[in-house]
Amino acid sequence: MKKNILLTLSLLLVFVLTACGASAPAATEPAQPAQAESVSADALFQIVKADGSKFDVTLDAVKTLPLAQLTVEGKVQEGPKLLDILALADITDFSEITITGSSAPSTLTHEQVDENTILDFSNRGTMKLATTYIPKAEWTKDITQITVK
Repeated sequence: MKKNILLTLSLLLVFVLTACGASAPAATEPAQPAQAESVSADALFQIVKADGSKFDVTLDAVKTLPLAQLTVEGKVQEGPKLLDILALADITDFSEITITGSSAPSTLTHEQVDENTILDFSNRGTMKLATTYIPKAEWTKDITQITVK
């Protein structure tokens, strides 16, 4: 009887020690949307210039720009022209730009960055591409970066 009690207590002790020694799974951070590297906290997105330098586009800067309207598929889009956004970073000469965000990236030639290409505010407080050059279903949403070539 003493052996059974001793064996039971030993097994119980091993079980308790094993349970105490087991580490809990590490907490993981929720997935975050892709962000441009080293973007300031108040930036909407970042422009990466052809020379590799970076420019943070803030809401305050965007608010200073005139708004343009563009009607696509019967719906009016409103926001600053992409040309005006690029001018914030002193960019006037480029061959193409690539816009990345939460959806597929969009690439536009210099000729396509005109009065028919704007950045419109989404309902989430981010910006999206709006242009007549790319089908609406393919517009880049939740813009995080514009890369200039």
